[in-house]
Amino acid sequence: MRPLFWGLMLVPGLAWAAAPLAVHVTRAARATYRPAIPVFARVRGPEHTMVQAPYDAIMAPLPVAPGSTVAAGAIVARLVPMSLAATVRALQAKAQAARTVYEQARVLARQGLVTPAHAQGLKALWRADVAAWHAAAERLARGAVRAPFAGTVRYTAAPGAWLARGADVVAIGGAGGVYERCALTVHEANRLYVGARALIAAGGFLRPAGHVYALAARADSLGFVHAYVRGLRAPLRPGQVLHLTLLGHRQSAIAVPRSALMVRHGRARVYVLHDGRARAVAVKVLRIDGRRVFVAGAVGRGAPVIDSGVARLRAGVAVRVIR
Repeated sequence: MRPLFWGLMLVPGLAWAAAPLAVHVTRAARATYRPAIPVFARVRGPEHTMVQAPYDAIMAPLPVAPGSTVAAGAIVARLVPMSLAATVRALQAKAQAARTVYEQARVLARQGLVTPAHAQGLKALWRADVAAWHAAAERLARGAVRAPFAGTVRYTAAPGAWLARGADVVAIGGAGGVYERCALTVHEANRLYVGARALIAAGGFLRPAGHVYALAARADSLGFVHAYVRGLRAPLRPGQVLHLTLLGHRQSAIAVPRSALMVRHGRARVYVLHDGRARAVAVKVLRIDGRRVFVAGAVGRGAPVIDSGVARLRAGVAVRVIR
């Protein structure tokens, strides 16, 4: 039996150690991409619309008067949120009190009654209160209501009026073509900007479908932020639903070939060459663009990524690079 055993070991393909797998390697590159946000948009007609308050607020002095003609995206009203206005006043008072305490501590520190470190700690607290006050004041100043399309202002709430959420703020009569309105989550809206491109699937490809010309300043009662799109050169009718893709702000990512991506059990990974073996690295797929995939994870710029035969690979398997 012993001679037969050693004879079998010499037969090609029956060795204990499997031959290294032949693979091709490419270098991961840093690149920028625009996140793709798929949305459903409903076509609306511009005959008439009533813009409503997204939260309890006070009507600020009007930037426009009834009868004025406004462009799409123009500010037609400003709202002062009741809760935020009270918060700004409270933070302002807190910051002023913190400054008084700090000034007193600074005098005591000069007299040697308290340590300089104690005074510096109170100074840091004062600056933090000032930063919180200014941040809340900036949020208060952004309470703008914009026209969803070009038209004529028909009605506005009176300046100083207390408006409950859902109350009518301004009515606009249309003057122009149709537009599309889509609902986004707050996270999605934060990735968008006015002027962002919109795409639509046609013939198996994504083709230009206009741009975002206005974004709601606040979420509605259901927690969605409305975005308004126009510029699609196609016959549209009010009530029609479109499947659009909106492209957000440019972001940095790592680009790898699509052939390097492996998805198993719902988890994406790539294999990186390390000391002659394949090392599995978990990644998050940010966007697939043709033959490239933009990912985030522990894959650095210039990392040797295996982009052939990934379906055969397992973590730690020996590989041989082919040119």
